[in-house]
Amino acid sequence: MGTDDSLPDDVTTLQAMLRAERAARLAAEAEAQAGSLLIEKLKLTIKKLRHEQFGQSSERGALLDQLELQLADLEENAAQAETAAQMAAEKIAVPSFERRKPARRPLPEHLPRERIVYPVPAICP
Repeated sequence: MGTDDSLPDDVTTLQAMLRAERAARLAAEAEAQAGSLLIEKLKLTIKKLRHEQFGQSSERGALLDQLELQLADLEENAAQAETAAQMAAEKIAVPSFERRKPARRPLPEHLPRERIVYPVPAICP
């Protein structure tokens, strides 16, 4: 959503915003899952190429290096996406509320009321 902390008071708008956030989260999770699967596939391919018993040719070595670079890039992107997701999760703000001051009730009617007037001094101290 961003840094805008104001939320609408309309329930249907809030529900629509919640659905949009959920859809975005599900899309991000699906993308992360696809990235993880691709990383595992590349790791398996690299492992197979390393353990291949046939003679190493220059093309195979270049393919292995290329796959390792691609794997490193994907792992870095996955780490960045995970960090961004954690930061986004931490930015969720809960609006605060103000406590109402307790209402002061009037004194009961049965208590005696007595007015005391003090004379004002004529001279300033």
